[in-house]
Amino acid sequence: MATLTQPSLGSPPPVTPRPPRGHGGDGGNDGRDSSSSFNTARLAIYVGMVASTMTFVAIVAAMFVRRGLAENHDWHRMPIPPLLWWNTAALLLSSIAVDLGRRAFRAGSRPRFRRYWLTGTALGAYFLIGQAITWRFLVNHGFYMRNNPASAFFYILTMAHAAHVVGALAALIYVSCRTMLFPAIPLNRNVMEVSAIFWHFLDVMWLVLMATFVFWI
Repeated sequence: MATLTQPSLGSPPPVTPRPPRGHGGDGGNDGRDSSSSFNTARLAIYVGMVASTMTFVAIVAAMFVRRGLAENHDWHRMPIPPLLWWNTAALLLSSIAVDLGRRAFRAGSRPRFRRYWLTGTALGAYFLIGQAITWRFLVNHGFYMRNNPASAFFYILTMAHAAHVVGALAALIYVSCRTMLFPAIPLNRNVMEVSAIFWHFLDVMWLVLMATFVFWI
Protein backbone atom coordinates (compact mmCIF):
# COMPACT_ATOMS: atom_id res chain seq x y z
CA MET A 1 0.00 0.00 0.00
CA ALA A 2 1.30 3.42 -0.88
CA THR A 3 2.00 5.86 1.92
CA LEU A 4 1.52 9.60 2.02
CA THR A 5 5.26 10.20 1.60
CA GLN A 6 6.07 7.55 -1.02
CA PRO A 7 4.27 7.26 -4.38
CA SER A 8 2.96 3.87 -5.44
CA LEU A 9 4.74 1.92 -8.15
CA GLY A 10 3.91 3.04 -11.67
CA SER A 11 2.56 6.44 -10.63
CA PRO A 12 4.26 9.68 -11.74
CA PRO A 13 6.74 11.23 -9.31
CA PRO A 14 5.42 14.01 -7.07
CA VAL A 15 5.85 17.55 -8.35
CA THR A 16 7.36 20.01 -5.91
CA PRO A 17 5.96 23.49 -6.47
CA ARG A 18 8.56 26.19 -7.14
CA PRO A 19 8.41 29.58 -5.45
CA PRO A 20 7.23 32.40 -7.72
CA ARG A 21 9.84 34.64 -9.36
CA GLY A 22 10.30 37.99 -7.72
CA HIS A 23 8.37 39.34 -4.77
CA GLY A 24 5.24 41.42 -4.76
CA GLY A 25 4.12 44.15 -2.45
CA ASP A 26 6.72 46.56 -1.15
CA GLY A 27 9.66 44.17 -1.37
CA GLY A 28 12.90 45.69 -2.58
CA ASN A 29 13.68 42.84 -4.98
CA ASP A 30 10.45 42.95 -6.98
CA GLY A 31 10.99 42.68 -10.68
CA ARG A 32 14.57 41.49 -10.31
CA ASP A 33 15.90 39.95 -13.49
CA SER A 34 18.56 37.31 -13.78
CA SER A 35 22.18 38.28 -13.21
CA SER A 36 23.00 37.76 -16.88
CA SER A 37 20.26 40.21 -17.90
CA PHE A 38 21.51 42.78 -15.42
CA ASN A 39 25.09 42.35 -16.59
CA THR A 40 23.98 42.88 -20.18
CA ALA A 41 22.14 46.08 -19.28
CA ARG A 42 25.09 47.33 -17.26
CA LEU A 43 27.50 46.55 -20.11
CA ALA A 44 25.30 48.49 -22.52
CA ILE A 45 25.25 51.58 -20.29
CA TYR A 46 29.03 51.35 -19.81
CA VAL A 47 29.50 51.34 -23.58
CA GLY A 48 27.30 54.43 -23.80
CA MET A 49 29.32 56.12 -21.07
CA VAL A 50 32.57 55.42 -22.90
CA ALA A 51 31.15 56.87 -26.12
CA SER A 52 29.94 59.99 -24.29
CA THR A 53 33.31 60.40 -22.58
CA MET A 54 35.10 60.24 -25.91
CA THR A 55 32.78 62.91 -27.30
CA PHE A 56 33.45 65.32 -24.45
CA VAL A 57 37.19 64.60 -24.51
CA ALA A 58 37.28 65.45 -28.21
CA ILE A 59 35.46 68.76 -27.63
CA VAL A 60 37.70 69.73 -24.71
CA ALA A 61 40.82 68.81 -26.71
CA ALA A 62 39.60 70.98 -29.58
CA MET A 63 39.07 73.82 -27.10
CA PHE A 64 42.65 73.56 -25.83
CA VAL A 65 44.00 73.56 -29.38
CA ARG A 66 41.86 76.53 -30.38
CA ARG A 67 42.97 78.49 -27.35
CA GLY A 68 46.61 77.77 -28.13
CA LEU A 69 46.11 78.97 -31.71
CA ALA A 70 44.19 82.11 -30.73
CA GLU A 71 44.97 84.90 -33.18
CA ASN A 72 44.82 88.62 -32.42
CA HIS A 73 44.03 87.77 -28.81
CA ASP A 74 40.48 86.82 -29.73
CA TRP A 75 40.16 84.42 -26.78
CA HIS A 76 38.54 86.23 -23.86
CA ARG A 77 37.89 84.50 -20.57
CA MET A 78 34.28 84.13 -19.57
CA PRO A 79 32.96 84.96 -16.10
CA ILE A 80 31.20 82.09 -14.37
CA PRO A 81 27.52 83.02 -13.92
CA PRO A 82 26.53 82.72 -10.23
CA LEU A 83 23.52 80.56 -11.14
CA LEU A 84 25.89 77.91 -12.52
CA TRP A 85 27.06 77.14 -8.98
CA TRP A 86 23.46 76.65 -7.83
CA ASN A 87 22.87 74.35 -10.79
CA THR A 88 25.94 72.35 -9.79
CA ALA A 89 24.68 72.02 -6.22
CA ALA A 90 21.28 70.87 -7.49
CA LEU A 91 22.86 68.19 -9.67
CA LEU A 92 25.03 66.94 -6.79
CA LEU A 93 22.04 66.74 -4.46
CA SER A 94 20.06 65.02 -7.18
CA SER A 95 22.74 62.35 -7.54
CA ILE A 96 22.76 61.81 -3.77
CA ALA A 97 18.97 61.50 -3.66
CA VAL A 98 18.93 59.01 -6.55
CA ASP A 99 21.56 56.87 -4.82
CA LEU A 100 19.61 56.94 -1.56
CA GLY A 101 16.55 55.85 -3.51
CA ARG A 102 18.47 52.99 -5.06
CA ARG A 103 19.60 51.83 -1.62
CA ALA A 104 16.06 52.09 -0.27
CA PHE A 105 14.81 49.96 -3.17
CA ARG A 106 17.38 47.29 -2.37
CA ALA A 107 16.38 47.42 1.31
CA GLY A 108 12.74 46.82 0.38
CA SER A 109 11.34 50.23 1.40
CA ARG A 110 9.07 51.42 -1.39
CA PRO A 111 7.96 54.64 0.42
CA ARG A 112 11.55 55.83 0.97
CA PHE A 113 12.45 54.82 -2.58
CA ARG A 114 9.65 56.93 -4.02
CA ARG A 115 10.51 59.90 -1.84
CA TYR A 116 14.22 59.93 -2.66
CA TRP A 117 13.76 59.11 -6.34
CA LEU A 118 11.18 61.86 -6.86
CA THR A 119 13.44 64.33 -5.07
CA GLY A 120 16.35 63.43 -7.33
CA THR A 121 14.15 63.73 -10.41
CA ALA A 122 12.87 67.16 -9.36
CA LEU A 123 16.41 68.41 -8.72
CA GLY A 124 17.47 67.12 -12.13
CA ALA A 125 14.65 69.09 -13.75
CA TYR A 126 15.75 72.16 -11.78
CA PHE A 127 19.26 71.72 -13.16
CA LEU A 128 17.99 71.79 -16.75
CA ILE A 129 15.83 74.84 -16.12
CA GLY A 130 18.77 76.56 -14.45
CA GLN A 131 20.99 75.83 -17.46
CA ALA A 132 18.44 77.42 -19.80
CA ILE A 133 18.29 80.50 -17.56
CA THR A 134 22.10 80.67 -17.55
CA TRP A 135 22.25 80.62 -21.35
CA ARG A 136 19.68 83.39 -21.50
CA PHE A 137 21.63 85.40 -18.94
CA LEU A 138 24.84 85.16 -20.97
CA VAL A 139 23.11 86.13 -24.20
CA ASN A 140 21.56 89.18 -22.53
CA HIS A 141 25.03 90.24 -21.40
CA GLY A 142 26.57 89.98 -24.84
CA PHE A 143 28.25 86.56 -24.72
CA TYR A 144 27.54 85.11 -28.16
CA MET A 145 29.05 82.11 -29.90
CA ARG A 146 30.31 84.10 -32.88
CA ASN A 147 32.09 86.83 -30.90
CA ASN A 148 34.29 84.81 -28.57
CA PRO A 149 35.69 81.28 -29.02
CA ALA A 150 35.50 80.76 -25.26
CA SER A 151 31.77 81.51 -25.32
CA ALA A 152 31.30 79.14 -28.26
CA PHE A 153 32.97 76.23 -26.46
CA PHE A 154 31.03 77.00 -23.28
CA TYR A 155 27.73 76.77 -25.12
CA ILE A 156 28.77 73.62 -26.99
CA LEU A 157 29.91 71.79 -23.86
CA THR A 158 26.98 72.80 -21.67
CA MET A 159 24.41 72.06 -24.37
CA ALA A 160 25.96 68.67 -25.14
CA HIS A 161 25.84 67.82 -21.44
CA ALA A 162 22.24 69.06 -21.21
CA ALA A 163 21.26 66.81 -24.13
CA HIS A 164 22.59 63.83 -22.17
CA VAL A 165 20.75 65.01 -19.06
CA VAL A 166 17.47 65.16 -20.99
CA GLY A 167 17.77 61.48 -21.89
CA ALA A 168 18.80 60.45 -18.39
CA LEU A 169 16.05 62.55 -16.82
CA ALA A 170 13.50 60.85 -19.06
CA ALA A 171 14.60 57.52 -17.56
CA LEU A 172 14.25 58.90 -14.02
CA ILE A 173 10.77 60.20 -14.84
CA TYR A 174 9.81 56.82 -16.29
CA VAL A 175 10.82 55.06 -13.07
CA SER A 176 8.97 57.67 -11.01
CA CYS A 177 5.78 57.24 -13.04
CA ARG A 178 5.96 53.45 -12.80
CA THR A 179 6.24 53.52 -9.03
CA MET A 180 3.66 56.26 -8.50
CA LEU A 181 0.96 55.34 -11.03
CA PHE A 182 1.37 51.55 -11.03
CA PRO A 183 2.56 50.59 -7.53
CA ALA A 184 1.22 47.03 -7.83
CA ILE A 185 3.33 46.25 -10.91
CA PRO A 186 6.83 45.06 -10.01
CA LEU A 187 9.54 47.47 -11.14
CA ASN A 188 12.30 46.08 -13.31
CA ARG A 189 15.42 46.53 -11.23
CA ASN A 190 17.63 46.81 -14.33
CA VAL A 191 15.90 50.03 -15.40
CA MET A 192 16.41 51.58 -11.99
CA GLU A 193 20.04 50.50 -11.67
CA VAL A 194 21.24 51.64 -15.11
CA SER A 195 19.35 54.94 -14.73
CA ALA A 196 21.17 55.62 -11.47
CA ILE A 197 24.55 54.64 -12.92
CA PHE A 198 24.21 56.96 -15.91
CA TRP A 199 22.93 59.79 -13.71
CA HIS A 200 26.02 59.53 -11.49
CA PHE A 201 28.18 59.52 -14.62
CA LEU A 202 26.63 62.80 -15.79
CA ASP A 203 27.24 64.25 -12.33
CA VAL A 204 30.95 63.43 -12.52
CA MET A 205 31.12 64.71 -16.09
CA TRP A 206 29.61 68.02 -15.04
CA LEU A 207 32.16 68.44 -12.24
CA VAL A 208 34.95 67.95 -14.79
CA LEU A 209 33.34 70.54 -17.08
CA MET A 210 32.98 73.00 -14.20
CA ALA A 211 36.68 72.63 -13.42
CA THR A 212 37.41 73.29 -17.10
CA PHE A 213 35.27 76.43 -17.06
CA VAL A 214 36.89 77.77 -13.91
CA PHE A 215 40.53 77.17 -14.81
CA TRP A 216 40.66 77.14 -18.60
CA ILE A 217 37.77 78.87 -20.27
